[in-house]
Amino acid sequence: MILLYPETETAFENNGLGALSDTVSMKVTQELNGVYDLEMQYPISGIHYSEILNRRLLFVKPDPYHGPQPFSITQITKPLSGIITIYARHIAYKLTGIVVSPFKASSCQSALIGLKENSSTENPFDFWTDKSTSAAFEVSVPSAVWSLLGGSEGSILDVYRGEYEFDRFSVKLWNKRGRDNGVTIRYGKNLTDLQQDENISNVVTGIYPYWKGSDGTLVELPEKIVNAPGTYNFQQIAPKDFTTDFKEQPTEEQLRERAQAYVKNNDIGIPAVSISVSFQPLEQTEEYKDLALLERVNLGDTVTVEYPSLGVSATARCVKTVYDVLKDRYESIELGQLKSNIAGTIANQQQQIQDFPNSTVFQQAVDNANGWITNGQKGEMVAIQKNGKWVEIASLDTGDIATAQSVWRWNNGGFGHSNTGYNGDFITALTADGKINASMILVGELWANLIKAGRIQGRTANGPYFDLDANNGQGELAASVLKGVGDGSTTTARIGIGTYAGGETYEGMRVATTSGAGGGIMMAISRSQGDYTLANDVDLASSGNLTVRSQSIQSNPGGNNSINMTGNSTTGEGTISLQRGKRDGASNVLFSDKDRTYIQFTSSSGKNTWIELTGNRIGFGTDGVERGSLDANGWHGQGTTNG
Repeated sequence: MILLYPETETAFENNGLGALSDTVSMKVTQELNGVYDLEMQYPISGIHYSEILNRRLLFVKPDPYHGPQPFSITQITKPLSGIITIYARHIAYKLTGIVVSPFKASSCQSALIGLKENSSTENPFDFWTDKSTSAAFEVSVPSAVWSLLGGSEGSILDVYRGEYEFDRFSVKLWNKRGRDNGVTIRYGKNLTDLQQDENISNVVTGIYPYWKGSDGTLVELPEKIVNAPGTYNFQQIAPKDFTTDFKEQPTEEQLRERAQAYVKNNDIGIPAVSISVSFQPLEQTEEYKDLALLERVNLGDTVTVEYPSLGVSATARCVKTVYDVLKDRYESIELGQLKSNIAGTIANQQQQIQDFPNSTVFQQAVDNANGWITNGQKGEMVAIQKNGKWVEIASLDTGDIATAQSVWRWNNGGFGHSNTGYNGDFITALTADGKINASMILVGELWANLIKAGRIQGRTANGPYFDLDANNGQGELAASVLKGVGDGSTTTARIGIGTYAGGETYEGMRVATTSGAGGGIMMAISRSQGDYTLANDVDLASSGNLTVRSQSIQSNPGGNNSINMTGNSTTGEGTISLQRGKRDGASNVLFSDKDRTYIQFTSSSGKNTWIELTGNRIGFGTDGVERGSLDANGWHGQGTTNG
């Protein structure tokens, strides 16, 4: 059941404002030490549509195995085809608005307790941990609780490590979330065509161990290479310097034993698992019976992935789940390794929560960079030599090329970063040919002679965009307002859903200006019927006088100054109906179809006079009664009623 509550609710012991039984779709996304949010669609005809407001709470299950959780609504889109999209985040994100006074702590437990005890305003959240780590923690300036959980040097995650779980108003910091349920899947069998990034190509299959003394003595093995235990159809060897592992020159056997231990202890030859499994399209496949057991996996759980062709196996964590609330099952899960920089993940979330009034997007990017760079002094710098000269500088998170995952390389070819080892892929790079690769580039101002792009998107997920690839390369612009600029223009065109002066809704376009006396014209292509009764669905309305002219003018006399109103059909000629009067009593002034044309005047008292023209006669009348007619035989005085 999906329940809606006021933003002040904390107990969730009743049905609140009601059950949202009309919900069209709802999905909850959780990442390990990452996002925890919700997206749903709801019809404007739903019984509780008017009660769905920003900051109100949605109480729903986040996965198949846990009870409902509260999510605070952060954004509601405009209706599209009668459906609104609602975005919400777990109630824990409210910790961004609770500030803590400075304090000190000596352990993980006392640091978490201090977050509540030193809150400057009411703090409904409780904090818990199973970690017994002792280390100094200090809040030196007033800070938001959320930022102290992680995201900067000296935060709780930075000092004590761990994995967060948010359970209603409880914040739990586990040493490690999840468990091993004994789930095993086989790559190459039931993972064929499902693998997104197996990282096999970056696996080191062996090492070349050596020891080098200060006098230049070099100790290496006769066989040169110590291979990983698997069977590979490729070879990738990494040199490994064991000089610092021995106080004295080792024997070949000692060097071999040390190299073999290194291969075993550092999982040399075992791929780093990164798998995304989407369940919905698999239900009718042969592979589904083998993958169905993954539906038992919860966030943080450990899964064994076997690589039969390599003769090795690896373990992976469930790092992301997408749960379909209406179907009560996972839509997809991701298996992989916990993000290498947990604090950075929380920091990125903090950037996205809201734009504070005194902070620009660029300044947020600067703050984010400050956090990364000032917190990035935990690896080691390595100088790569060739022929006795430095040819490259590398920054490694482990200090070892063979095992490093987060790697910066700087050489004559460029400057780049990889999250998958020394040999790439380099998703972030500045290369010598003048190109920059990046998943996101944040700048304060960008000047360019030419920008080639597929899509230009606003900062919000459902904001305006300009898609240059859409419609077979013809382009598509999505925006609610177009505004004229230059020469003092105040003209705007609004596209989407609006209301008539009487309150009825329409979907279409309104062009208006605030210059002079102001004014506007509106074209509705889909509208509520109200008191208007038209022959088709298109409505053209003006805020003042409506003048229709031909395009030709005296200084540009092209054309014949005619206005054409014709039916665009091979089976019908169309109808012209021109009415005058109030909307609840308008009457025809001019009416024309394939059979007749008549002109009519109606006074404010309801009296009317009219002329009717057909193919062979002209009729004259008043008050709905024909008074006479003219045809080829002359004038006729009549008393028939005009039909």
